[in-house]
Amino acid sequence: MKKSISNKIIYYFIGIILLIGVWFLLSFLIGEGTMIFPNPIDTFKEMVNILSKKYIYKCIGSSIFRMVIGFLISIIFAIIFGLLAGNSEKIKTILIPLLATLKSIPTASLVFLFLVLVGSKNAPILLVILISFPILYESVVGGIENIDKNVIDATKVDGGNFIRRVLAVQLPLSFSYILVGISSSFGLAFKIEIMAEILTGDTRSGLGSAILATQKNDPTNMIPIFAYSLIAIIFILIISLVSNLLRKRISN
Repeated sequence: MKKSISNKIIYYFIGIILLIGVWFLLSFLIGEGTMIFPNPIDTFKEMVNILSKKYIYKCIGSSIFRMVIGFLISIIFAIIFGLLAGNSEKIKTILIPLLATLKSIPTASLVFLFLVLVGSKNAPILLVILISFPILYESVVGGIENIDKNVIDATKVDGGNFIRRVLAVQLPLSFSYILVGISSSFGLAFKIEIMAEILTGDTRSGLGSAILATQKNDPTNMIPIFAYSLIAIIFILIISLVSNLLRKRISN
């Protein structure tokens, strides 16, 4: 098990090195320096400079805080509706149009709608909720539908009511599926949070807000924008790596 995890980490870093190599190549081919596609060296230097300032940690903390609020709310709704749909084909069918709408509606349209309804501060939270919900909902439904029917029938024979069946049987047995949904959507939720901060034009703390402020200060210099984006990417990569390792450990 330990050897498998070590190999996974090694291959993970090989992938990162290859990605940086492609980055160098694209920067060289475009050849516009700071204006379009800065090279990794200049970007890493700027990232180190940004990380030396207290402001960036306030930005990261603010983005994470709003994202986590939206993500937790999304998990709660996904579990509630996922349990109902997983136990009732009628409810599942009724929710199909809603899920299809949430998956297909343009994200930018939602941002502008939420700006009017709740303002720039809370719009990213609502966006995280609606974007994460379909993925989490489907993981809950999938987990319940993959439970052995004999197990469910046995709980009914034993006289267990719906609440007891859900808490004692369905949620524990579908936990691995729910965990997959969480690990799959957590990084997406963070990206959505940052994008929403940029689109709303909110000048308060947040990684998206920092990227927007940097672009407004000097539209011709892409290095700080790449540096802020790299910080977000590294954070998401770490989350993805840790969540995948935890998921495999739990499933084993």
